[in-house]
Amino acid sequence: MPSPEDYGFFSVPRKVEELFKNGNEYIYKPSAVDVSKTVTFPDTPIVNAAREFVKSKLPVQTFNHSHRVFYYGAVIIAQQFPEYASNATLLETYALTCLFHDVATADEFLYGTRMSFDFYGAFIAREFLLKHEAVQDSADAVAEAILRHQDVEVNGTITFLGLIIQLTTLMDNSGNFLPLMAPETIDSVIALYPRLGWSGCFSTFVAKEIEIKPWCHSTAVTDFVKTVKENHYFIDRYEK
Repeated sequence: MPSPEDYGFFSVPRKVEELFKNGNEYIYKPSAVDVSKTVTFPDTPIVNAAREFVKSKLPVQTFNHSHRVFYYGAVIIAQQFPEYASNATLLETYALTCLFHDVATADEFLYGTRMSFDFYGAFIAREFLLKHEAVQDSADAVAEAILRHQDVEVNGTITFLGLIIQLTTLMDNSGNFLPLMAPETIDSVIALYPRLGWSGCFSTFVAKEIEIKPWCHSTAVTDFVKTVKENHYFIDRYEK
């Protein structure tokens, strides 16, 4: 019987500098891997159902982003936190988090509520998972991580899943935490799920959300639109 920790319910420092004790942005030096050969996306009924649902709602750019953050996270877990790398429950829960974390950026949901997209997306994910007979710890862990995946300028602690989705979304959206990933590994992830102009796609969404919902949680991230637009590492290499 899985424990709450198997679903990522254990706390870690929200600030990366506190987590990576050696003062650098990694615990172990990352090694280059080809994710098409070393990482398997979970193939379970609940993940497959979630994948079909989000694919029906999201444009391909967002769908690809959701998969890239899974592969980045799987590599980070394997290389920086190897004690969790073989935990199938944790990886399945992380995959569900990745699939759903931006689901409420779809126009259907953006205009269907006055809530911030990350908050509403957490509720969509939790409701979907419970309806598909996920255990409550799994549904709650996914919702908790999605709710907090934009809490990037706060102190305190966060769940392990919340931290990993923060690291990987910031990496893909803003070029943060690149020392956690060998360049060749990034190449292999983007070969599987190309960016297709993701920086422009996401910055346009954030600007739109802030315009129609000036109270939204996206306003809590300093210069959010500008930072995404100026993600030069990824834009210069993969979007030109």
